[in-house]
Amino acid sequence: MKFSAFFALFLMMKTLVAPVNSLASASERRIALVTGANKGIGKEIAKKLANDASIVPILACRTNRKETAAELGCEHAVFLDLTDDASIAACRQYIDKHFNGKLDILVNNAAICFNDPTLYGKVKHTPFQEQAAITISTNYFGTRKLTDALLPCLERSSAPRIINIASYAGRLGILKSKEKVEAFTNPDLTTEQLDVYLHDFVKAVENGTHAQEGWPNTCYGMSKLGIIALTRLLARDFPKMRVNSVDPGYCATDQNQLQGNRPAERGAVTPYLLATTNETFSGMHWFDEKEMQWSY
Repeated sequence: MKFSAFFALFLMMKTLVAPVNSLASASERRIALVTGANKGIGKEIAKKLANDASIVPILACRTNRKETAAELGCEHAVFLDLTDDASIAACRQYIDKHFNGKLDILVNNAAICFNDPTLYGKVKHTPFQEQAAITISTNYFGTRKLTDALLPCLERSSAPRIINIASYAGRLGILKSKEKVEAFTNPDLTTEQLDVYLHDFVKAVENGTHAQEGWPNTCYGMSKLGIIALTRLLARDFPKMRVNSVDPGYCATDQNQLQGNRPAERGAVTPYLLATTNETFSGMHWFDEKEMQWSY
């Protein structure tokens, strides 16, 4: 952990309880798009951004976007399905139309997760071999496609930042071989190689060979490991951007049948701070306002 980074965020935390005292002019307000903003952690992040007079949030989600926008007092909401290329293109077009093609903040929060029915007894069982393709396609490739589509918009910002919501499930320790750890942490790793590794994981799961090949027994965790790796690559390849990933903790959301041990609002704190700080943190992984090693 870098003390300066922690200290800066700690000081910023104290401002969360204080209302915004002055309204920024329309030209000064920063544009923020939050995916999966209709519920859970995404909604809590959107709520914090909506309460910040210096920011104009765009809620991007599959369902209840208009209702959520009305509840949060947001003017802008757009349909987004990470598995639908047309909806990703529509998000870009929305920004082009309403904000002259400029985006300041991208919060990649949307994701899916299959829950083991033995945990809560309320989730229809999906065989593990059928979980990999849709989980990786949505959480990793969908997020990557959206980010790629919006990079030109972010490059028009004077201080662009990307916050990727990850998870403890995506820690390096889930990989079962030294070779795979080295592959994902290779400083020369490319996005194309990363894509291949995620495709390889899906193939191995579908073939029933993932365990012997050193892959983990978690599709969600693997998708989030991919997101953390992607964060590091984006930070390296776009040095003018501030790109960070966040573990929000085990928050009570519908993904875990509200069994999490902390409220979603707490998980939204660090993403909000990273979206609004003037500090130039980039390429870091965070948990509760602290920088964490990926191997934690």
